[in-house]
Amino acid sequence: MLRCPARRAPRAHALLALPLLAALLTAQDDRRHGPDSQDRGLPRDPLAFTPYDAAADALPNRLFRAFWLQRQTPAEVAVVIPRGEPIAWTDGWVHGKRAGTADDARWFGGDGRLLPLEGLDAAAEATAAADLAALCRDDAALANLRRQPALAALLQHDLLRAAERLLDTKQNAALLPLLRRAAQTLALPAAALAALPDPLRAAAAADPEFAAQLPKQLGGQADGYREIVRRSTRLFDAEKTVLWSRLFLRHPDGEAALAALLPAALTEAEKKRGPTVPLGFQAVLVQGLVVFDRDGAPRATPLAFDVRVQTLRNRDPLAAANATFTHDGLDFAVWQLERQRLREGLGQPFRRIDPDDQDLFRDYGTGKHTTHRGQCALCHRLSGTPEPNLGGFAVLRPHVQAAFAATGEERLRLAEQQAAKLWARLPAGE
Repeated sequence: MLRCPARRAPRAHALLALPLLAALLTAQDDRRHGPDSQDRGLPRDPLAFTPYDAAADALPNRLFRAFWLQRQTPAEVAVVIPRGEPIAWTDGWVHGKRAGTADDARWFGGDGRLLPLEGLDAAAEATAAADLAALCRDDAALANLRRQPALAALLQHDLLRAAERLLDTKQNAALLPLLRRAAQTLALPAAALAALPDPLRAAAAADPEFAAQLPKQLGGQADGYREIVRRSTRLFDAEKTVLWSRLFLRHPDGEAALAALLPAALTEAEKKRGPTVPLGFQAVLVQGLVVFDRDGAPRATPLAFDVRVQTLRNRDPLAAANATFTHDGLDFAVWQLERQRLREGLGQPFRRIDPDDQDLFRDYGTGKHTTHRGQCALCHRLSGTPEPNLGGFAVLRPHVQAAFAATGEERLRLAEQQAAKLWARLPAGE
């Protein structure tokens, strides 16, 4: 087993401390570029992010920033990234992109779901290695995290996501056993993980808009939803994401009408083209953390991390005047858990994402700078697709084999099985 090095005096980070202190004096929203900026939603200054400790230069914050905030030149830049020209909402807009150049370098990532990491240079790797080794002997930092067990679970998740990415990119192999050891150090007993707070219920109690869109099964006020099990792509494979995912569907005419759209009820002819989705049809996707307990067993926790509500509003033509998320009739509401909000005990720990907020998306293996609108519409839209009858609900493609969940535990247990594969791939060191 990899052992922690002997204790050393903590290293000074004076150069970081002053700008961090200045950043803390600004409002939380000032961490990101605002709606009038060409870089809407991107980090202004990585040093402003303090997810795990109010002390800006605390070790957990440094580790988070090392992996989850990166200045990069994206491989691709979507046409929806504003650079002074109006966006043409015409067929094909969703696929418009160009190669990134040095002028496109930006800070990406932050306190959200998307990890921009590709790899660290030699200097950053050395600093990260020292900080990872320091974490497992920093009793004060560990005690502070364990006072809010959700933070310990989140930091373990963040480190495991980084490890998976470095495995994928084949970078910084020396960090892998250190990341695994740090994740082990952060592990909580199984009972403590089962007792973690449910941020969905807290958010629903504090935010009426959020509660109105969240299914009752998850602590919200929206009734009529049924959970669906389905075949998923790698985007929802916990070996890659270290997240469980659950999907709920609602038909405006009720459960029987919903059942009629699922593959088991379709004729052979209907299976070839897929069902026709009515206006008002909705889906809610929720993802949450899978972490490892002190015995090394994967555990699906109550810590929901990502909520997306999809609604078919209209079937009007694609146009700027079609005031929906995709500009062709499909709406999304997207919320992401913020670690800092959870740490500070804010009633609503989720941040509402604007359609035009930008980020670096790596869903298909290449870092692409685009908006949430542009990324979601790649798979969910009505225009420029051979299956407009589905209304952007890809889960209703017959080959996905959507069916009603029997227990609500199916996707949680699947995610645990998948996450165990990631743990097995990580070198343990000596």
